[in-house]
Amino acid sequence: MDHLSQQIPKDKYSTELKIHLFKLWRNNLADKKINNLYQLVNCGLADDCFKNLLENNDYILPEIQIENIEITARVNDIKFILGDKDRLNCIKRAVESYIKIYEKTDELNYLIRALELVGKAKSIFKQELVQLEGKILQVIVELKSSYYQLQLLNTSINFLFQEASSKKLIDYFTIKLEESFKINQYDNAIHYIQILSKLKYFNDTQFKIETALCLEKEADYYVSQIDKDTITYNPKILSSYLDALRQIKKVVVDENFKTRLEKKIKNEQKVEAEIIPIIGINGKSKLNIPQLIREQNIEDFDSGFDFLLWYPIFNPTFNKKQEKDFFFQQYFPTSLQITNKGTVSGISSAEEYNLNQEREHYRNITISLIQEIKLIMDLDGQVCRDWVVAMISQCKSPLIPKDREYLFIEGIYSGFQNNFILSSHLLIPQIENSLKSIIESNNRNTIKLLEDIQNDNTLGGLLSIKENGKMLDGICEKNLLLELNSFLIDGNSVNFRNKISHGLISPFEINYYGIYLWWLSLKMIVQTEEYFKTVITNI
Repeated sequence: MDHLSQQIPKDKYSTELKIHLFKLWRNNLADKKINNLYQLVNCGLADDCFKNLLENNDYILPEIQIENIEITARVNDIKFILGDKDRLNCIKRAVESYIKIYEKTDELNYLIRALELVGKAKSIFKQELVQLEGKILQVIVELKSSYYQLQLLNTSINFLFQEASSKKLIDYFTIKLEESFKINQYDNAIHYIQILSKLKYFNDTQFKIETALCLEKEADYYVSQIDKDTITYNPKILSSYLDALRQIKKVVVDENFKTRLEKKIKNEQKVEAEIIPIIGINGKSKLNIPQLIREQNIEDFDSGFDFLLWYPIFNPTFNKKQEKDFFFQQYFPTSLQITNKGTVSGISSAEEYNLNQEREHYRNITISLIQEIKLIMDLDGQVCRDWVVAMISQCKSPLIPKDREYLFIEGIYSGFQNNFILSSHLLIPQIENSLKSIIESNNRNTIKLLEDIQNDNTLGGLLSIKENGKMLDGICEKNLLLELNSFLIDGNSVNFRNKISHGLISPFEINYYGIYLWWLSLKMIVQTEEYFKTVITNI
């Protein structure tokens, strides 16, 4: 072990240390001690990350003296968490080392971790608190990113003991807020509003009003950038207006402000309704959605969420098959699906074409219904990430492999925040991976074993409904399988997965269909046992 200690320089930290240990590990793959050190320096600087590392039965915390400053910091950090007998000296060494690394690298995560540890044992850092306060004031105004400024303040707010410190920051960030509005930097403005709220410059009501005004300004700016002579749609505009209205829903505010936002929302919804037919989506329906919502007593988040989970996926038996096909279909036994480039993306029989039309009609009605219900849910209350974490953890869904829970959480949370473009890009690959896991856990193979290069089957292979390739037959509920096939990979239908993967779909279409993918994902997560009937284990 002394030999290993000599191979690790004292003055390497952060990325350089990770690269150095990776090279050592690559040249000594069987050396568990090097592997343990490599895992240690790759671990996130947070209690949960360290605890997850220690839960790995194969991991052993290094017990030797290694003079490298970052390894020393991390080992002492973990020993403090574990309640080491010398835990007070452990936390002192960890804090001192993290601050030294920050001063060498300017990487904020080291300073934030040091402050988190100080917050756990303030009494033993009494002499250092004044110095730390000065350092926080210096660093926070030097940071170029409003996001990092907010991160630092969240960690250090309890270290600002002097009234002059808070006043100095308030003066600084009120100026930064005004500047961000002048140059249309609205993400920064939101961060500055949050910072000023943390500093008690805004009370809760003022914070919500200022946030709403900022969101309105952001949406107004996007509207002003649209070329009136071209057909353009930016989904961010409507979502920003909606978020603004949600902020002030339960706040006493000038009614003219609410009325103004409602008018802008209706106008953007009208623009969306005009664009939908232009891109080839037929969303017209005789269904009276407002009446349905009233009859189902959907009036808040809970009733809306319950209805979304209850609402069924398309079943071919919903629509009675026409007794006779249109007479002209005898002359056109097959139908071609043509892309916007004029190429053929799919071929179907007349019967398949009619079924696709019914399926797409139901899907578009469902999307309109989800949009209306989601608006009601949004106006009732905003979902935080912790709620999504708790909801998904409580489901204990076999659909979600343990190492992919974070990605599902982010995908579902993004949908609750109406960012269906991000949600779609996160959820599609995870759905594919989950289906592979489910198939394999039921003792079926997803790998092309007979080929020279034994790659996994793609999503098209997993969702195949052909007689010779039904990997999910008997595992996935039939209507869900047919809908996933049609929606995600069928060239005669939306072909959502393939279009996203190859960049063949516009932001508007991703946003439009993304809410449907988000809804399907919610149903599969919450109702896994209903849609995947075979008992699934060891995923």
